[in-house]
Amino acid sequence: MKIIAEVLNKPQFQVLTHCHTGEKIGRIYFSALFLAEFHISVSQWLQQQKILFDEQDIKQYADGSFRIYFRTKLSPETEYFHLIAMIRQQSPL
Repeated sequence: MKIIAEVLNKPQFQVLTHCHTGEKIGRIYFSALFLAEFHISVSQWLQQQKILFDEQDIKQYADGSFRIYFRTKLSPETEYFHLIAMIRQQSPL
């Protein structure tokens, strides 16, 4: 049996809503392949004061990829689209 790994060349984004409080949290998975090309834009985006997360909100994987949960005063979708705009300025996806 042959297993073919799926290569993710874009971040995988989801919005999670807390069932009791209704608070929305963004979750993004960045593949190692994506980070190899766009690490500068991702770093700049994560360093913004409006993107809130703690160390326990980050899960790093052995292949260099990582997943992050983040909060923001604006909607997580708005901030995700801001990240995509930054990436497109660096190079089209």
